[in-house]
Amino acid sequence: MLLPALCLALMGFVAAGWSQITVKVDSTKAWSGWMNWFDTNGTYVGGNAWGTNELRANFQPDLVTPTRVVLRINTNTYNPADPYWNQPDGTPNKLLEANFYVDVGTTFGGNDVFFTGTVESNSLPAGWTCVAIIKQFGSGYVFRGDSREDLFDGTPFTVARYIPPGDICQYGFLLYGPNTAPNSPAALEGVSVLVDNADPGIITEPSDQRVVFGDTARFSVVASGSSALSYQWQRYDTNLVNGGRFSGATSATLTINNAQAEDATSYKVTVTGTAGVVDSRAARLRVLTPAQFANALDNPSFELDVVTPTTVPEPWINFSGSGLQSTNNFYAWPSEDNVRTVEGTNVVQIYNAGEWNGIFQDVPASPGEIFTGECWLWQSSFDPLTAPVNEAFVEVQFRAGNDNPIAIYHSRYVTNAPELLDTWLLLQATNGVAAGYAQTTTTNAQYLVAPPGTEFARFQVTLHYLGGGSGSVYVDAARLMKKLPVTVDITVNGGQIQLAWLSQGDTDYQVVYKDDLNSPTWTPLGGLIRGDGSVKSVLYAPTDARRYYQVLTR
Repeated sequence: MLLPALCLALMGFVAAGWSQITVKVDSTKAWSGWMNWFDTNGTYVGGNAWGTNELRANFQPDLVTPTRVVLRINTNTYNPADPYWNQPDGTPNKLLEANFYVDVGTTFGGNDVFFTGTVESNSLPAGWTCVAIIKQFGSGYVFRGDSREDLFDGTPFTVARYIPPGDICQYGFLLYGPNTAPNSPAALEGVSVLVDNADPGIITEPSDQRVVFGDTARFSVVASGSSALSYQWQRYDTNLVNGGRFSGATSATLTINNAQAEDATSYKVTVTGTAGVVDSRAARLRVLTPAQFANALDNPSFELDVVTPTTVPEPWINFSGSGLQSTNNFYAWPSEDNVRTVEGTNVVQIYNAGEWNGIFQDVPASPGEIFTGECWLWQSSFDPLTAPVNEAFVEVQFRAGNDNPIAIYHSRYVTNAPELLDTWLLLQATNGVAAGYAQTTTTNAQYLVAPPGTEFARFQVTLHYLGGGSGSVYVDAARLMKKLPVTVDITVNGGQIQLAWLSQGDTDYQVVYKDDLNSPTWTPLGGLIRGDGSVKSVLYAPTDARRYYQVLTR
């Protein structure tokens, strides 16, 4: 029954002038994980990004020489002590929908997409299903629909779906069923699908780099193929050659020494084997001042890599209603009042497309690290929040994996109060929250300490449309600053005491002292010293008394 449907679709290609894109089970693509969960009556409860290992989805024997992908029944939420996931007797209390997929963004828009492969085995017990699937989303990942096909032991599959221009496409597998006890017979079962890799194929794409002016940048790629591979790095679509600041132009790793402003562009590599040629993604190099580099957020003013004017630029992620605006745009028709910015020419507008709307960016973090978080927000009187219960705020979340945040700090809430209109507001994440969505309670603080278990910090700007209605807010110049420990060297130089330390850009330092360690206070010595990424040193005259020094960050 499948073949006639495909024949009709192919005839549609010819008549309408459409093109066809066929994708396979290729381990060199960027596979991701997402878990949705439902009550046992099928009611949707929630969803979040999961690592592929957490999904129990793995290429075997490895990514370089895979022969199959195995998707096993999920056991990671099993916990009879937690009534949210299981009854006390271990009976499942949730149905899990594990999504193992490739997200190609809008690049497949305007095409009929075919996802094909061959099922090696399917040993799922009753109550579990696995399908091959193509999903379609609108802007902001508004779900439009999907096409799917059940997977049967030892048979090929083909899923087909037309993706309209501008829509987002994902393809992959969906495994659905009750959460299961680890080490149970059912936990060992799953689905195996044969791999059909590109030759050559890119296992690990080059990643974006941020360096300070004069530092070294490196781009690397990991590729696989049936023959020896050659490499050619390019920028501005022109092949690079070794010499000057560039080395490794024809190897798997490109090195740029003494990076300068003109180097701040995108770089890609062409990988060639006897069976074919493949291009990597274009990775962006950002060459920054020490002050810019001190900001842990990448592209904090939404200025770089803007291809589609309405798209929030990477590495920011938008959820629900958000889009890019520039100084050429107007707040609301027919105001003819141009959008304002704090830095550059772009801002992100966050608007109502659901109860929760906004943007976020994740950065690595470890327990005990100290952060501050802030950004600027504008609410135009031409497009204000229309209900007092609609509120915008900044969050800094400390997270591990895909569980709920360990801890959260947020800024004051912005509503449609008149004093909050038509002015840039600097919002700082300082307010603690009670345990609830976050796992632990936090107290109000200016310096935010990553709690035990932290793997990354999430900087998020949120618009909560609890009351419905319209209106929007505009965001610019976000900052997530990591407070680096200060290591001070003390020496005697020309009869004077010299303190020296490596400074951080965009950070103020204050030298303080005390003559008695039992004294409860430290006395400032001189004024604030502005950090710029270089070594700072100060000289002080010696004293007859023993003196103790500290260098504090502000």
